[in-house]
Amino acid sequence: MDDMENKIHPSFSDLVETALDFEYPGGPLELSKVTSEDDFVKPYTGHHFTFRIPYSGTFVEWEILFDPENPTQPPDFVCADDINCDPDSYCQMMQFWDLQSPDCLAKLVSQLIHIYKEYQISQILGFGKAAETYHSLVTAGVLVENIEACYLSRERKFNFLIKLNVNDEDLPVVKGLGSILVYAGLLFSLGMDGKILTHSLVISPYLERLLGSQLLDQLQSTSSFSQNIDALVLNDFSLSLYRILKKVRENHKRRRDTVSTLLGLYPTNVVFYDEELYSHIILLFKLDDARYVTHLELNDEAKFIFFAMDCPVKIAKEETIPYTETETLSFAHKPSTAEFSKYLHKTLSSKLKLFVNRALKSVTPA
Repeated sequence: MDDMENKIHPSFSDLVETALDFEYPGGPLELSKVTSEDDFVKPYTGHHFTFRIPYSGTFVEWEILFDPENPTQPPDFVCADDINCDPDSYCQMMQFWDLQSPDCLAKLVSQLIHIYKEYQISQILGFGKAAETYHSLVTAGVLVENIEACYLSRERKFNFLIKLNVNDEDLPVVKGLGSILVYAGLLFSLGMDGKILTHSLVISPYLERLLGSQLLDQLQSTSSFSQNIDALVLNDFSLSLYRILKKVRENHKRRRDTVSTLLGLYPTNVVFYDEELYSHIILLFKLDDARYVTHLELNDEAKFIFFAMDCPVKIAKEETIPYTETETLSFAHKPSTAEFSKYLHKTLSSKLKLFVNRALKSVTPA
């Protein structure tokens, strides 16, 4: 990617960077080629850009052609699928073109996705079984904007990506992904006879990270599929996703409240906690000239993991290991209740005292 960035004409570098960072509903945009009209590419002369745009489980390539002599002029564009672009659509898109606006190229790409979608729907409607599937989805109440359909001529099959309505309100923030886009959908590949060849879940990196492998497996196992796309299956899947995200929200609030309580009870003992998902917190205690670590894992149940740093167990003549205990328990009070702080402090203190007493009997001081 760095090599391509070095070829970009300076007049268009900010536009390209903004377009690549833009959140598109189908996934991230990719820059696959930077060229120019020269016989060989010189640094900072690239003004022709080929973008790979995600669509219905595959990619479509659009080439954006700028004029380096007149950078303020709207670019031309060519689709790799050689579709015919309506001149009126071109004129409408160019109305918003403003080189001073850093997101004008990103908006152009969004419009190209729309043009490609309309082209693919016109293709789909030319095939009896695929057209029947498309009309059945719309008749069943699936919104047209939630359907991405395309005909893959080389494979002689059809892709239908049905986007699910996902409520992203109050979902945890996950850092370090470079994207906060929330989307999920079911991708079906159909043969020429309209029968389902494959089906899979398409989900944004944010949701994938948020759910984790266990909840993803649970989500994928909740629905069974017939030989045709069934709107009832889509509804069931949407309800399953809704219930799982509701559980995620509730668990996140519970974990956050638990961590907040521990930060309030032991402000000088907390050495680390997960600031994104509040999935664990580590506390360090010093008792009787030895240090003890409490690692609290916060998933469906709270798991205390205690180990002694300065009182290792001697397992061989010159080999020792930390003394460790693990205990899983369910909280008797919800973190939101007034009794929770007192209960958590009492529970942790009690478990730590028991651990220390057992540790002192079992370990050899270092």
